[in-house]
Amino acid sequence: MSRVLRRGRVAPARGVVAGIVLAVTVVVMLMATSILNAVVASRTVDAATEDMYEYVGDLMAERVAGVADSVADVVVGTANDIEREGSLPETGVLLRIMADQLDDEPAVGSMFVADESGYVFLLARLGDGYASLRVDPLEDGGSYVVRTEYNRDLVQLSTEGDRDDYDVTQRSWYQTGLGASDVEWSEPYVSVRTGEIAVSPVTSAIAGDEVVAVVGADLDVDLVGDVLEDIPAGGDARAFILASDGSIIAAPTGAREDLRRAVDARMTIPSAEDIGLAEGEMVPQGAPDGAASPPVPDGEPTMPPDPEGAGTTDHVVVERAMDPDTGIDWVLHLDADPADLAPSVASMQRVTAWATTVSMVLVVVAVIVALRLWRPISTMRQRSEIDAVTGLSNRYDFQRRGRAALRSMRRVREDALMIALDLDDFKCVNDEHGHDAGDQVLRVIGDALRDSVRSHDVAARVGGDEFVVLIALGEGAEPVDVARRLRDDVESAVKRSSIAGSRVGVTAGFAIGSEIGFDLRHLHTAADRALVAGKRVRKGRTYTQGGPVPAEAALVDTERPSSAGSVPRD
Repeated sequence: MSRVLRRGRVAPARGVVAGIVLAVTVVVMLMATSILNAVVASRTVDAATEDMYEYVGDLMAERVAGVADSVADVVVGTANDIEREGSLPETGVLLRIMADQLDDEPAVGSMFVADESGYVFLLARLGDGYASLRVDPLEDGGSYVVRTEYNRDLVQLSTEGDRDDYDVTQRSWYQTGLGASDVEWSEPYVSVRTGEIAVSPVTSAIAGDEVVAVVGADLDVDLVGDVLEDIPAGGDARAFILASDGSIIAAPTGAREDLRRAVDARMTIPSAEDIGLAEGEMVPQGAPDGAASPPVPDGEPTMPPDPEGAGTTDHVVVERAMDPDTGIDWVLHLDADPADLAPSVASMQRVTAWATTVSMVLVVVAVIVALRLWRPISTMRQRSEIDAVTGLSNRYDFQRRGRAALRSMRRVREDALMIALDLDDFKCVNDEHGHDAGDQVLRVIGDALRDSVRSHDVAARVGGDEFVVLIALGEGAEPVDVARRLRDDVESAVKRSSIAGSRVGVTAGFAIGSEIGFDLRHLHTAADRALVAGKRVRKGRTYTQGGPVPAEAALVDTERPSSAGSVPRD
C-alpha cells in the first residue's frame, strides 16, 4: 500500500515540475522574442510601411474594380435587351429598360443609346425621378434636343426642346463603342450634359451583322470618389484614379472641388501634374514612351526626392495598375505620410515587450474560442447557402454562383444552358402520404441533380417544388439533348424511389445564353416561361422558347417531332 501511495505522490510532483519547466520556457522565449523585436523594430518600419501601402493599394483597386464591373454589367444587360428586340426599340421601351437598370445599380450615373443616324437617347436620375435627353438629327444639319422630366413612376412632368449643334459621332464614347463586340471603356471626357468628368463602358448591340446601337453608361465618379475617400491609410492619405495617359478620372472628396474648377476653366480633363501629383510619381509598368519617369515594377512604393536635401521624406507614393482581367487600363495613385500609413508600426519599439505577451494570450484565447465556434459558424454558413432538404444551393446561393458561372462562360466563350424543373402532382404526395414522404422525394431529386451535373455547374432549389440548373455547354453539345436527358434522369430517379414518388412527374423548360443573353435573371425568366407555357399543354415534357422576344415566342415540345407544330403563345 505504501508503495502505491508513494507512486501517487511522486507523479503529481513530476507533473508540477514539468509544468513549471514548460511555463518558464515559454516566458523565456517570450522575453527573448520581445527583446529581439525591440532591436529589429526600427529596421522593419520601412518594410512594414511598404507592405501596408501595397495592401491598401490592392484593397482600393479591388473596390474600384468592383464598382466598374457593376456598371459594365448594366451596359451588357441593356445591349442584350436591344439585341433581343432585333432593332433599336422605340423611346418608350428604351425609357423603361434604362430606368430599370438605373434602379438596379446605384453606381450608374446615366445611360445612353445612340445609332449611326445621330439619334441619341439618354436617361439620368433626377432627385426621386428621372430626366431624359433625346437628340434627333436634322436634315439641314445640327440636331434637335428635347429634355423631359419624369417622376418615379415614369409619368412625364415637363418637356422642352431646342436646336443644338451636338454631333454624337464626334464623341469619344461613341467612337469607342461603335462595332465593339465586348465592353470597352472610353477615355475620360467632359460630359456635355453636366460639364463634369465622365468615363463610360460602351459596347455595340448587334443584330445579325449590323450594329443596331451603341450602348453606354456614365460611371458615377462621385461614388468612386467616395470609395477613394474611404482609404484605410490615415487622414492625410489621398487616392486618385488616373487614365493611362495620366489624366484624372476620379478624386477623393477633398480634391473634388479643385478638379471641378480645373475642368470649368479649361473644359478639358486635368492631368496629374495639374493638381501636383507628378513629383515623386511612379509610372506603371509598360508606360508609354515620353512618360514622366522610367518604368518601374508595378506597385513598388517609392519616396519622392527631398527638396531640402536633408535625406527625409514627407510621403510615400505608389501607383498600381488595375487587374488586367477587368479590361480597364486605369491606374490607382496613392500618396500618404508614412506615420499615417502605419502608425502602429511606427510606435512598435515602445510597445513590443507587452504587446508580444498580450498577443500570445490573445492567440491562445482566440484559438480556444475559434475551436468552440468553428462548427456552429460553419454550420450556420452552410445553412445560409444550402437548402436543408435537398442539399442543393438555395435561391441566394444560386444568384451568387450563377452570376459568377455566367461571367466565366462568357469569358471562355462557352454557351450557357438554363433548365427550370417543376414537379407534377407533387401536392398529392404531401396530401396522401405526408410531408415526410414529400421531403424524401425532394431529397431524391437533390441526389439525382448532383449526380447529373458537374462540379462547376449550378443546381438549386428555388421554390417548394421548383428547381433550376445552370450548365456550361461544351463544344458540340446539343442543349435539347442535355435538357431532355436531365429531365428524364430526374424523373426516373423519383419514380424508382418510392410508391409516393411513382406518382410524381417532372416538366422542364430551358433557355440558351447565346439566344437570350448571359444575364442570370433573363435566362431564368425565359426558362421558367417555357416551363409554365409548356406545362399548360402537357406535363412531363421538356420545352424551349425560340425567337427574339421570349414572351411572344412559340413554345416547342422537345419530346415531340417538329411536325407537331407550335403551341399557343404564353
